[in-house]
Amino acid sequence: MTWHATGKYTEPDKMQHPVDGRAWKNFDTKYLDFTKEPRNVRLRLTADGFNQFGNLSQSYSMWPVILTTYNLASWLCMKESSFMLTLLIHGPKSLGKDIDVYLRPLIDDLKDL
Repeated sequence: MTWHATGKYTEPDKMQHPVDGRAWKNFDTKYLDFTKEPRNVRLRLTADGFNQFGNLSQSYSMWPVILTTYNLASWLCMKESSFMLTLLIHGPKSLGKDIDVYLRPLIDDLKDL
């Protein structure tokens, strides 16, 4: 779980993993207490809604919410077996800004990790 801090191999000016990106480096400088411990878990949260009936005239939608661990090597963290389906939100319409209501319990649980 410390690959991002110890096992990475990077080529200059080439992004092979999110650890090589500006956002990661900015986070590292902004949150020093978190980043000084390489075993702290770094996650990506992804949510994307779709109409499972394939009929645009129906507004019913399904929103899978997936977590990916970025502490792993790029060849491993991007494998489907490393994805964690944490929520499956369904409803009669698109979530829009209301997704926060569904994410709050997940975020509270993640803070306990």
